[in-house]
Amino acid sequence: MGIAVSDSNKIIASGVENFFYANNDLNLCIIRVKKLLEYYQGDVEGILLGYPTFPSGDKSAMSHLVEKFRDALKLVLPSNVTLTLFDERYSTVNATYQLKFEAKLKSSQIKKIKDKMSAVYMLQNYLDSK
Repeated sequence: MGIAVSDSNKIIASGVENFFYANNDLNLCIIRVKKLLEYYQGDVEGILLGYPTFPSGDKSAMSHLVEKFRDALKLVLPSNVTLTLFDERYSTVNATYQLKFEAKLKSSQIKKIKDKMSAVYMLQNYLDSK
């Protein structure tokens, strides 16, 4: 799970981390999100979840997993924190392209940060669309 945040003016997205979890254990993800909310001490207004679909827009197996995660996360979020699904199609492809051809990183380096950078790419697209 790639994690990114925006600045307080909601202009620039920055990467926070790649969070690795085993066996699609959403409880680990929820615990991590709760810790991040504590870390940012009430500065979080909303959470943007990447919503993976097929290029056609049809739901994938991961779409259903994200919906399940969203529903579980809603139960533990403070009432003032919004939760939004955002189309993440091609975010990994585009982030990987930027890392490889613009930043000139090696595949081994890209592998370590691609989820985080995909989150940055997606969040920046969201911010730019507002």
